[in-house]
Amino acid sequence: MLALARLIRLVSLLALFTIALAARAADMLYFNDGRILIGEIIKETDDEVEAKGTIDGVAMHSTFKRSQIASVIKDAKRKPTSIVKTDPKDEESKGDFLVVPLKGEFGTDIYPLGVINAMDWCVKNKVPQIVFVIDSPGGYVWAAEYMAEKMAENDARLKFTMVIDSAISASIWPAFASDRWFVTPAATFGGAVVYSVNDTGAAEVDTKMNSILAAKVGSMAESNGHSAALARAMMLPGSPAFALQKDGRWIITDEGRGADGAVSLNKNGIITLTAAECVRYGIAAQIPDSSTASIAAALGENKKSAGDAGEIAMRNAKISCNGLLRRWKTFNENVERRVDDLNEAASTTTDRETFIRKIDAVASTITNGFGPIRDDAKKLHMLPLFARLENADIKKYSERINEIKKRIRK
Repeated sequence: MLALARLIRLVSLLALFTIALAARAADMLYFNDGRILIGEIIKETDDEVEAKGTIDGVAMHSTFKRSQIASVIKDAKRKPTSIVKTDPKDEESKGDFLVVPLKGEFGTDIYPLGVINAMDWCVKNKVPQIVFVIDSPGGYVWAAEYMAEKMAENDARLKFTMVIDSAISASIWPAFASDRWFVTPAATFGGAVVYSVNDTGAAEVDTKMNSILAAKVGSMAESNGHSAALARAMMLPGSPAFALQKDGRWIITDEGRGADGAVSLNKNGIITLTAAECVRYGIAAQIPDSSTASIAAALGENKKSAGDAGEIAMRNAKISCNGLLRRWKTFNENVERRVDDLNEAASTTTDRETFIRKIDAVASTITNGFGPIRDDAKKLHMLPLFARLENADIKKYSERINEIKKRIRK
C-alpha cells in the first residue's frame, strides 16, 4: 500500500509539474519518503541541497540533507538548446577563405551542424572558399556522410579545399566532397572500411554494404575531379588502384594491371596513403604545415583568411550536440526509473481501474517528453537521434507500460 500511495502521489504531482513547467523550467528533488519538491535548486554541496519550490502545493525554501534525497533532477523541463546562429547581415567580403577545423571523431567531436553554419556564414559574408583542416581517425559514418551531402548542396556557391594532417576512415567522405587537396608532411589518408567481417552478422551482407557505400563515395569523388578507383580502394578490401602515367601526368585507375609503368597502390588490402605517395602520384600537393599562413600561401598570391568564424562554428556545434546527447541520456534514465516505479507498484495495487488511469497519465507525460528533444535533434542535424525518437524508443516504453497494464487486468 505504501508503494501505491507513493505512486499516486507521484502521478498527481505530475499534473502540477506539467503546469509549472509551462511557465518556467524546474528542478526536482525526489525524497526517500515519496515527497517531490518542484522548484529551483539554489545551492548544492556534498552533504546538503538548498532548494525552494513546492511540496504537495505548499511553498518551501529549505536546506535538505543528502541522506533525505533519493535523486536530483536539474532543469526538468529543459533549457533551450544552444544553436549556433549565422550572421544575418549581408556584408562585404571579410576574406578569401575561411578555415574550418575538423579535429577529433565524427559524431563525437565533429558535427555536420558546425559545417552547415560555417557554409551559411561564408555565403552571407561573401567568402567564396572553405578550407577544412582535418586531423581525424574517423568516427560515425552518418556524420561524415551527411556533412558531404550538405557540402554537395553548396557546390555552386562555395569551393572546398581539404588540408590533410590525418584523414582516416569516415574522414574520406568530406575529403572526396572537396575540390582540392593539400597534405602536410606526416599526413595519412584512407583506410575506410565501414563494415568488417560479420559486423552485420553475415560476411556477404558486410561486403554488399561496403560495396554500396564505396559506389556512393566513388561517384562523389568523380564529381569533384578525384579518382573513383582510389575511393573504392580505400573502402573495399582488394579493390585495385594503380598509379599510371598518361600524357605526362599521373592518373589513378583500376585498369592498370599489366600496363607499363603502372604502380599498384593497394599493397595491404585497403589503401592508406602517406603524404609522400600523395605528392608522388599527383593526388595532392604538399604544404609545410596546416597553419593559416601556409594555407594562404598555397592558395595563391594575396589570399586572406576570413578569421575564426569556422573554428567558432565547430566549437559551438560540439557544445550544442553533446549537450543534447547528455539531455537525452538523462531523460532516458528518468523514464526508466519512472517505469520501474510503475512496475513495482503494480504488484500491490487494489484499485485496478484507477491505477490504469494513472499509468495512462504517466505514459502521456513520457510520450510528450520526447517531442522537445526530437525537435532539437532535427534542428541540430543529428539524424540517428532524430530517427530513434521518431520510432524505436517511444515504442519501447509504450510496450513496457502496456505490459504492466495487461498484468493488472489479469
